[in-house]
This record gives sequence, structure tokens and C-alpha cells, in this order.
Amino acid sequence: MEKDRNDNFLYKKSKGEIEAELNNGKIPGDYTIFSSEDKKFIPFEWKITVGDKTINNTMAPACFLCHSKLDLIKNHQGILNFRTAVSKLHYLSGADTAASGLATLNSTDKTFNYDVSLDVDNETNGIQIDSNVLGKANDQHCSQCHGGGWDQFTTDADSLLGEINPMDFVEQLKDLKFKQPDLFKEAKVWFFNETITDENGVPKNVEVHKWADYIGTENVKGCVDCHNPVDHELLEGYAPSFSIPSHDFAKGNAGPAHGVMWHQMAGTASCENCHKDPDEFHRSAFGPAASVHIGKIACTTCHIGKKYFYRLKLIDWSLPMWVVSGNATKITFKTLTKNGYVYGDPKNGIWPEAAWFPQRNPETGEVTWKLKSVNAMGVIYFEDNSTGEFKPVLARYLAKAFRVDLSLPTKYIIMKIDENGKPVREGDLGHLVLKVKKGAAIKDDEDLLSGNWVVIQAIPNYIDVNLNGKFDEGDLQITDDTGLSGKKDGTPEFNTREEIETAIETLKKAIGIDGVEVKLTLNSDAFAMTHNIRPAFEALKCGDCHGRSEDSLVGEFFTRKTPLYFPIDDVPGNLIDKKFERTPTVKEYAEAVREELINAGYPAPTEVTIESEIGKIEVKIKDSGAEIVATLDASTAAQQLNLPEEKVVAAVKVRATRRFQLEFDLKGLDASKVDVKTSKGSVVSKEVSGNTLIVTIDPTRADDEITVALFEREKAAIPGGGGGGGCSISPQAGFNLGGLLSSLLSLTPLVLLRRKKKH
Repeated sequence: MEKDRNDNFLYKKSKGEIEAELNNGKIPGDYTIFSSEDKKFIPFEWKITVGDKTINNTMAPACFLCHSKLDLIKNHQGILNFRTAVSKLHYLSGADTAASGLATLNSTDKTFNYDVSLDVDNETNGIQIDSNVLGKANDQHCSQCHGGGWDQFTTDADSLLGEINPMDFVEQLKDLKFKQPDLFKEAKVWFFNETITDENGVPKNVEVHKWADYIGTENVKGCVDCHNPVDHELLEGYAPSFSIPSHDFAKGNAGPAHGVMWHQMAGTASCENCHKDPDEFHRSAFGPAASVHIGKIACTTCHIGKKYFYRLKLIDWSLPMWVVSGNATKITFKTLTKNGYVYGDPKNGIWPEAAWFPQRNPETGEVTWKLKSVNAMGVIYFEDNSTGEFKPVLARYLAKAFRVDLSLPTKYIIMKIDENGKPVREGDLGHLVLKVKKGAAIKDDEDLLSGNWVVIQAIPNYIDVNLNGKFDEGDLQITDDTGLSGKKDGTPEFNTREEIETAIETLKKAIGIDGVEVKLTLNSDAFAMTHNIRPAFEALKCGDCHGRSEDSLVGEFFTRKTPLYFPIDDVPGNLIDKKFERTPTVKEYAEAVREELINAGYPAPTEVTIESEIGKIEVKIKDSGAEIVATLDASTAAQQLNLPEEKVVAAVKVRATRRFQLEFDLKGLDASKVDVKTSKGSVVSKEVSGNTLIVTIDPTRADDEITVALFEREKAAIPGGGGGGGCSISPQAGFNLGGLLSSLLSLTPLVLLRRKKKH
């Protein structure tokens, strides 16, 4: 927060320069902030008046921001001061002092009153401090910017005291006190309800590394242990007698939706940094199959286990939640925020989903695809391709088209106020008192009519077709038709052809560009889940993935549905680009995410395993001339290549840049009895060696996507009547988004393991 994204100091650009850019239709994001009063973006004050001086208002965090121990002594008052300085006063340059506990912030002139009682040397000018003030950084310091899970929550009338409930999330996200950068960190759940335990006596929402706090061991890990790179070089010479670690904190990787690409990670500690030789650790559970499991499955997939907290399942840009102020007779629009749907089961817990992510070895550069635990989150948004490119419809267009009428049912949030109209706050840390109302009209709300509450958030409930700012003839009410369960849930949704067609036509008028095409897009983002590691005895067991089968993955973990909330069901495809169904299985979702990431430019795997009628078939790229984009089921390949479906042995979709080779390891099938066919390009040569077939292919042009299918010339005998077994994932009928999960597990070691157990 000192420099813009072009490495220029923020305070060097004048207010006049910023205003000139705004007047030309540009919004320089590093230099502007949305004004709810002016209803537009305005320049941010990178120069600020403090007392009788003007100073640079950038944030160069001083030592106290992370190393002051006073905040803990003063019951986290410093963290509240930090949030006040940033959120209410926009006083970035004073935030670290406010947080330190060294001084009290005067909000009127932004000056500080320092605590002179901390001075340990009266002979020297200034305040001299010692180790009673400074200490090691901890999670509470991280929470200043990123939200603190230790914050106490109020409860609503529908929940039991102390339980996590959706209102906790509403309060954290809607209270200005918590509007900090990247505030909603996954690690916050470490601190939820540590006194509520499961049947094993383990706190339901305490990470195993934090659980040490509660069982009295010394091996407690926190944010800085993983996000300060383990093998980072030390900065020598900072002080004569010691060196300090780098303060270039490592980024996490929550997935593409967060904008941090897999190759940009700054080196967060992985499980292997502390748990050396994971293969050896897992031999007692998996036998000789340990290395195969570890090579294809991320640690978190099995060891996160159930999540005992609510998760956001949808961010819906097509129906934002308006930030408003008002009562039962009048509301004023301020700005808009994202409308999220909360999903989860804090009592019984719920397994996370799973998806394929590429993972690069920082030492060798080798890329492998691993199955990782994720939160599958649906995204719905309108797009505008008036410029030939798809881009999100801007908020100002949505604000014109979708509005709130007091007499129509909607979903809204109200806040309690005192006799002076000020927000009421409860608890030691002063949380807002909020209620969520669903399926009701604002004008009939008894709380609002009493004068003790005000509206602060509301979901639009009509489309303003004539763009005149009021609900009248010709406008269309947005109705409540279906929620996560498929039933009414008190929230207006777009899910009928009339609503969608009307919305699109109204947006075209609001955008005001001739020939604009607006389309509704349904997509999904997979957010990697890396926190809340549970004790080993709660990790996934063999049956959770395999069920009762040895040669497939038919357990609950892979066959249950992933609830992506897309309310649009039967609207024609010319209006909607629907990339994901409402409820794919975890297996289907995992492969679909991989195909989506590959299409977005992530490196495709060069090796896959296909399970077919004749058993497992391994397919490898022999050089760097191509990538395997996806595996295809026999039906899809047969249709594309005009082959009999029963003859197709294996098929892959390959993206080629030049001549490449595919190596098919056919296990129990004689390679001389199969042939190959491609959708594009030409087969240059075929080499047979026992059960291995190597095919050389020339693409028609660079970046071609080529379907390559192996098919039987005549029915081949399969020794032993099988094909080596295995537990790769077979395609699900009706979900052709890449077909199969590949290279996951190997049957043979599992069979050996089971035999070992019998002995």
C-alpha cells in the first residue's frame, strides 16, 4: 500500500491527474474509492492532514503492526483502533501506530496521544521500550488486516447460544469494522467454538496444529509458520548482532477465482516441509500403494475431513444485494455488493468437494496434477460483448435495471439503532445487531415500523423496464421460485425465461450501446481448501473413496452431489452459457474443473490412465509437442470419429503444437490387434512392442485439438479375463465434460495390501 501496480509511489500522482482519468471514463483502481454519498468513484486521498501538517497517506507497516504485545494485554483494543483508522478515517499511514497499543488515536484531527508510562529510560528523549512491548508475530497480528476468528459473535433467535450460524458470516461481511483486505481468510475457522467438541473430544473447528493449544503441547502452529517461507534467505547486516528473516510473506493459492495463479505462489510451506517422507508415513495404511496415492492426491484431500462451518456456495453478480439506508417508508440506494448463498452443516460437518489442480515442483519445474479438496462455488454473472470481448456488465448498469420496491417481497437485512439513530453494538468487541428477513415486504416489517431498526441491505425485487426508478406498468417483478433445495427460500431469483429475457433487454437499454449482446453465464470456481487439518483418525478411510469395490471409486466421497446453486433450469441456450449443471457428482466436477483450467492456459497433464472394457490403459506424451486436454468416453469418441462404440478401446483429446508421439501401454491387450484414428492431422507411424503402441502424429496446424482413438481391428483376448483392475474413475452418463478422472490410484498394490491383511 505504498506503490501502485506499476511500481510508482501512490502519493506522487496528483488529485487533478486522477480526476482527469475519471473524466475520460477510466477508473484507476489504485487511486480511487467508491463514494456512497456521490454515487461514483472519487480520488482517494494519498495526502492527508494530521493536526497542522500534511503527510503522505501510504501504509509502510512498522514493526509494531506485527510485533507489539500490548494489544493482547489491552484486550485487542489495538486491532479495533486499526480497523477504525483504515475503514472509517482512511488514515492508512497511522494504522500501525493505532494498532500498536502505544498511543490513543484522536479521530477528530488524527493525532496520537502516546502512553508515556511505557518509557523505560527517562534520560533519553522519546519513549524507550523493551521486550515487554515487542514480541514474536502471531495470528492476532494477522487478524488486524485479515479478520480475526477470535472475534465474539452474537446469535440470532433461530440458533442455540454459541453455535456457528449464517448470521455470524453476515455480521462479519456487512459490518464496516471488518472491511479489510482479503478479510475472510479460511484460517479464521481455527478459532470457532473451541469448547464444542465432536465424539472424539476434538474441538469441531480447531485445526490440529492449533489443537495443541488446548491439549497443552508446545507444537502450536499459526499463520506465520506457513506463510513465512521455511527456507527463505536471511537478510544479513540489518543489525550488528543478529539477522532477521525476510518479510516477503508467502501467498496462498485459493484457486483461479482469487487471481493468484498456481505458478505465482511465493512459497507457502507445504505439509512435506515438516512431515518428511509422506510415503513412509502412509505405508501402514496403504501398503505398497502409498506412493501412488501420495503422487496423485494432495494431503488435504484426505486430512481436512469434515468441515463444521458454513461456506459460501454462490456469488451472484446477476442479482447483487444493494447497500441501502432507510426504513419502512423510504430507502436510499448507496452502492452494491455481492449476493452470496451460505451452505453447510456445522452440527454434523460436511466433506469438502475435490478437484484437479496443477502443482509445480519449485526445484525441478515438473508439473503434476493432484486431486485437492476444494469449496466448489457457483458464479452467475451477465456479460457484454459489445467490444468483441466478453466482460462483466458494470455495476452502474445493474443499478439502473434492477431495483427494490418496498411493497414487493424480497430478502433484506436490518440493523438495530438507539434513540439517537446510531447503530447498537453488543459484546466486548462491539458487533452490530442484525437480522435477515426473507420473503417479506419491507413496508410491512414490524421491527422497521417500531423505529428501532433500519434497512441496510436488500436484494432487488423488480426489473425497471422503463428505467424511471419506480415500480409501475410495464416493469416485471422478480419472484421467489427456487433455492438450494429446489424449493422457495424467500429470495428473489432469475429462473424463468420471461425474467431473463426482460433483464437482458433492460440491460441493453441501460448500457445504451447499439448492437450489444448480453448473455447470462453460469460458471464455477474451485477454491482450494488448505486449513482445518483434522487429527489422523478423522482422515478419509479406504471405503470413503472406494466403497466396497477394489477396481473403482464408488464410495460416498466421489458419488455424492456437489450443490452448485444455479436457479436457471430450462432457459434456452441462446440466452445462457451454462458450463456446469446444478448438481454434478464430485467425480464429474473434479474432471470438469481440470478441463476448464486447461482451457484457461494451465499446463495439461502428459500422462493419463483410462479404464475401459479391457482394463487400465496408460497413455503418455513422449515429448513436449502436445498436452492431453481430456480423456473421452467410448461413446463420445465413436461419434466424433465415426467408429463402432463397442470397438473403441481408449480415446484422448490432445492439444498439439507440432509433431508428437503418444505411447499406449495396453496391459493385457496385444498391441498388434489395435489401430488408431484421429479427428485431425495425420498418423505418421505406428510402432508395436509387445503390449505397447507408440503412435507419431502430425497436426494440421499448431494449437490443433485432436481426438485420438484406439480401436480393436478384431476382438482381442484378454488374459485372465481382466485388465489389471484399478480404481480410475469411469464417466458418468450425461456428463461429458472431459470424461474420466485419470491416473488416480493403482489396484495391484491395494490387492497386495488386502492379501497382506489376510495373512
